[in-house]
Amino acid sequence: MFVERFLRFLPKNNLKKAIGFLNKGDYRKACREFEAYLDHPGELSAGRDQELIRMYMVESYIEYSKKLDVDGETSAAAEQLEKAIELQPKYADVHYGLGKLYEKAGNRVNSRESLKRALVINPNYFKARVLLSRSYWLDGKYDRSTEELVRSLSASPAFFIEQVQELNGMVNNDPGNEDIRDLFWKLLEERPSSSQVSKQLALESIQNGDYDFALAELRKSLSLHPDYPDLHNMLGIAYANTGSTDDAIMEFETALKINPEYLKARLNLALSLYEKGAREESRKNLDLVLRLDPENELAKNLMKELSPVRSER
Repeated sequence: MFVERFLRFLPKNNLKKAIGFLNKGDYRKACREFEAYLDHPGELSAGRDQELIRMYMVESYIEYSKKLDVDGETSAAAEQLEKAIELQPKYADVHYGLGKLYEKAGNRVNSRESLKRALVINPNYFKARVLLSRSYWLDGKYDRSTEELVRSLSASPAFFIEQVQELNGMVNNDPGNEDIRDLFWKLLEERPSSSQVSKQLALESIQNGDYDFALAELRKSLSLHPDYPDLHNMLGIAYANTGSTDDAIMEFETALKINPEYLKARLNLALSLYEKGAREESRKNLDLVLRLDPENELAKNLMKELSPVRSER
């Protein structure tokens, strides 16, 4: 399997265990092993030295947080997102998610701070703006609430504009109206797009080894969002696991055309080229990875595998 071959180039330590658990969807154990890996000084360098590992860790913390939230462990879920933000502070979605958890726990001050950080990163984050408005309304700060609603209009989906305007009028003129609560709820209700649903189904299918189903769902998602490098990378992984190496290479290359610094796709491309026997091309891609991330253990281990070939020349 592609994932197993990928893991073969990791050193036999907590990092390998962590990524193994992540690929299986066991996020609690993945987080635990990542943290054990970090207990060794200097394991995760500053800057971009370990960007790939950071990405994996952030993904683990986010997914584990979702599970804890579903299980009713709101404070523990918030702690996981705090760890994710410490590693990657520029994800507006993570700040928004943390704001929701703080709000659920009754900590509106911290909730608003998280939402404001999300809006600094993305001023057009509609739901963050609406949730911030709701927080002010709940605390009786009606002027601040309407201010945020007015700001949200420029980022509002067209089908929500009328509801935002209606809500703004109510908060201005009748802030005690019970319908306000329902209007806020409707604006904030989670409605995953068909693309998001397909992506999640594909991820679960890859983890469960159902690659044909993953291929179908990813194609659906890409028909709506052809410029998402993550989707092309996932499609490449699904192809690689069905033995369609050329198709996998094409998808990894497409992801890299969209984002040339996408290290996960670059490593996947290098591994696929290695499996195909195109070792020189594999080495070129590993050189690019190591130029951005000199301490990347995956890339270094695969490069060692290629070194005998180079020495024969």
